[in-house]
Amino acid sequence: MFGRRSLYLLIFLFLFLVGGVLSACGGEQAPATIVVTEVVEVAGETLVITRIIEPTATPSPTPPVVPPVIKPVTLDISFIRNEPPNIDPQKANDPDSFDLIQNLFVGLTRFNNETNLIDPWLAWEWEVADNGRTWTFRLRDDVFWVRPSDTEENGVRQAEAVRPVVAGDLVYAIQRVCNRATDTPDAFILFIIEGCEDVYKLPEATPADLSRIGALALDDATLQISLNKPASYFLTITAMPLMRPVPPELIDEFGDDWLTAEEFMTSGPYLPLDSSFQSLHANSLWPLPHPEEGNVDVVNIRYLNKDEAALQLWEARSLDLIDATDFDRTQFNERTAAHEKVVTNQTLFYVGFNFDSGVFREAEVRRALSAAIDREALAEELFGIEAVAIRHLTPPGVVGAPDISQVGVGYSPDYARLQMAESGFGSCRLMPEVTLLVSTSDLSLLEAELIRKMWIDELGCTEEQFIIEQAQFGTLLANTRPDAGAARPDAWELGWASYYPDANNWLGDLLHCEESENRQNRPCTEVDALIRRAGQTVDLRERLDLYREIENMFFGETGIVPIIPLYIRGDTVLQQIWLEYTPALFGGEQYDTYTIDFERKELEQSR
Repeated sequence: MFGRRSLYLLIFLFLFLVGGVLSACGGEQAPATIVVTEVVEVAGETLVITRIIEPTATPSPTPPVVPPVIKPVTLDISFIRNEPPNIDPQKANDPDSFDLIQNLFVGLTRFNNETNLIDPWLAWEWEVADNGRTWTFRLRDDVFWVRPSDTEENGVRQAEAVRPVVAGDLVYAIQRVCNRATDTPDAFILFIIEGCEDVYKLPEATPADLSRIGALALDDATLQISLNKPASYFLTITAMPLMRPVPPELIDEFGDDWLTAEEFMTSGPYLPLDSSFQSLHANSLWPLPHPEEGNVDVVNIRYLNKDEAALQLWEARSLDLIDATDFDRTQFNERTAAHEKVVTNQTLFYVGFNFDSGVFREAEVRRALSAAIDREALAEELFGIEAVAIRHLTPPGVVGAPDISQVGVGYSPDYARLQMAESGFGSCRLMPEVTLLVSTSDLSLLEAELIRKMWIDELGCTEEQFIIEQAQFGTLLANTRPDAGAARPDAWELGWASYYPDANNWLGDLLHCEESENRQNRPCTEVDALIRRAGQTVDLRERLDLYREIENMFFGETGIVPIIPLYIRGDTVLQQIWLEYTPALFGGEQYDTYTIDFERKELEQSR
């Protein structure tokens, strides 16, 4: 017989085991409730007491919060070269160099590729005095010379500030350009600054000589530049690579090796991790707001030996954008061809007229020959998609350029025949022989023959009337100078490219009757007064209106037509579908304006 205490223990054990079994059957459930039944004797009476004991729950540990992994948005591009380019702003002279300079060094101003206008950058405001001769720029105090630090955030190396960029850094840069010893390509562009040309002519410039150049730091945040003549287009020049500030302390200590010194520093929206320039990271201390469309954190640059290597990487979706201008198109497949895009450059080819010629003294003849040329057919025959017809002078990507489809007569056979009929000759067949001088290249000869055929087809001229002659380029230049005398041909083929992206560099430096070479020997007219006025007008709206009026006076229906603009060349790029950007037509790509759909990029790369 069991005693009462033994009975209690037996019941308790039974219930405990039942609870354990139920718990085990339920899997990972909360601990089972324990029921305790006890038989006791109270005042001679036997009682059965049941109690429920709630178990104490053991709290599960809270898992740590793991921050999401944020991948940097990367732009993957390539340069076809064996080693990094020279990125010294005062010595660079190739497109790859300008691309890096544009992103690694801040400028006074920046060219806006969307609007074709000049935006503030390091200089947040400026004023012009002395009828356009004295420019005073007020600089931001929160743009720094930086180096990469040892810390990284979301895959982007953080920047370490060295010191602010100050007005003295710009003065030093301008003095370098004006010093012949620096050997700056196109240094003559800054000859507009007071004293620059005089110093450049010196065999060796002393510090005292350099101090006489019209660039002065009034204080760290104020730069004053004095010009030798009024020039509103100087604002465009301030956006050029050769005017980017540089650190004097590094150049004075290391000379030409300052770019590879351990202390090397930059000041733009991106900073390089080292002097190999294979990876550029967004400058974490950059104070200026990035363009709304830009989202690139890291730029990865591959240096490749051959175009074929770039094409293979692009087709493998490892590169976002490549230059395909020199590619063999037989290697293109259907997908490749669908991603072609032509980016025009700023080199224009034209036919020039000798105003001393007995044939081309009349504007009607010049207008007739110009309107008889089908520029689109000519460009396609010569270059396929890599050329764009143009009917006025100033090309896209230039301050003051009209839209490429506006201004100028262009191809108009009926207008051409009407103008020839109104000329003193009355008919093309009655014109005397014309000598057309071109270079020795086969392409130039083909171009001249195509143009001659258009004149024959549209105006009824004869082949014998147009004598095509070829000459070495040096001879071509010499014989078309205004003082070449009897050696001057009646017409010639030449080209012109921007030295700085402003309409003054085209309408003024190429066509003005006195402020250009004026190879045409064109007499001065009212249009030249307007060109000079536009080059001095600080009001932007008025200036743009003046340039449009000037283009019409040259190439409109009653235009002077001193030359026949033909076409501008273009470069072909292959662009992946996840990339959006506005290409820079002058002065270097702006990677901080590029937009990449990174999720789509990763998806496409995973296929």
